[in-house]
Amino acid sequence: MSSEQFEAAVRKMSGISSAHFLKLVEDRGTIGFWSSDITTGHGSATLGLLRLLGLDHGTQFRIADFTRFIHPDDRGYGDDIWTTIRQGIPVNRNFRIIRSDRTVRWVEFKSEVVLDGQQKPSKAIGLIIDVTDQQEGRHALEDALDRYRALVGSLATMEWRSTADGQPIFSHAWAALTGQNETDAANHGWIQAIHPDDREQVSRKWQASVATLAPYAVNHRILLSNGHYEWFHARAVPVIKRGGRSHEWLGIIMRQVDLKRDAPIAPPTMSMLTPIQVRAARAMLQWTLDELSQVSGVSVSSIRRIEGEGERATRPASLQAIRAAFEEYGIEFAINAAGAVTVAFLSQK
Repeated sequence: MSSEQFEAAVRKMSGISSAHFLKLVEDRGTIGFWSSDITTGHGSATLGLLRLLGLDHGTQFRIADFTRFIHPDDRGYGDDIWTTIRQGIPVNRNFRIIRSDRTVRWVEFKSEVVLDGQQKPSKAIGLIIDVTDQQEGRHALEDALDRYRALVGSLATMEWRSTADGQPIFSHAWAALTGQNETDAANHGWIQAIHPDDREQVSRKWQASVATLAPYAVNHRILLSNGHYEWFHARAVPVIKRGGRSHEWLGIIMRQVDLKRDAPIAPPTMSMLTPIQVRAARAMLQWTLDELSQVSGVSVSSIRRIEGEGERATRPASLQAIRAAFEEYGIEFAINAAGAVTVAFLSQK
């Protein structure tokens, strides 16, 4: 917008009180404004701020007394707010508050300092925004990522990623495993860490998966940094963007000795598939609920019930379809010597 256009817009709004804009913003119920004299600490709060704090209309508000609203566990984030403001330093912090009705909310506290004619702090202005929904969403995402990392860490030697066209993204875990640096692994150089007898199979299967977006799974030997070869199972799936475009590949590498390969005593029955085993198999394939549903033909809601309650929550036919889908992509359900059902990749050597 040019300066002329801006001035024209201001002239059009000149008959509208700023109170109208303030009400429009504060009607959301998640934001309020305040101002304060730095010398005396006296100030004012808008109706939106009083509402956010759970205070009655007309309640006297001093930003210097705001710390009484801060949650005891977060006092370290707010005890020095007024001192910081009086020093002329802007504040921008997130913490919890306890409203007058004893409910707990997350807020973002922001302030600016206004200087007088002698360039000394004179007034402070600011706003407080309720960010409870954003905080809860972020914490839920962090919890999900922590669970994912813990599960992958318990199953895999390393996690790896690749671009949509099949170029692996360098990983320090790969460097620690093989001794290859980023230059060594670039331009298909990572294949040099694969045993010569396995390179053709690895390259062929990887290229086919990249071309068709089919899940990638192969067993091969890797030359470790200690100079010895070991057998590994590599697996990857494409992460698809909306519209069907491949965004990247996400995979894992697992030592063969880490795959519980005890010989089965007898074929497992459907009643042996527990929620944990279904979740473990889905995690090993890195499938979402939607992906398992598409492959097995079982609805997402049924799969969610199975993972939460077990085989009693659905028909045996659905469990059979889920097991068949897993086995088609290399998952094996077997019984070890202790009588426990194990979940592992079928050998592809």
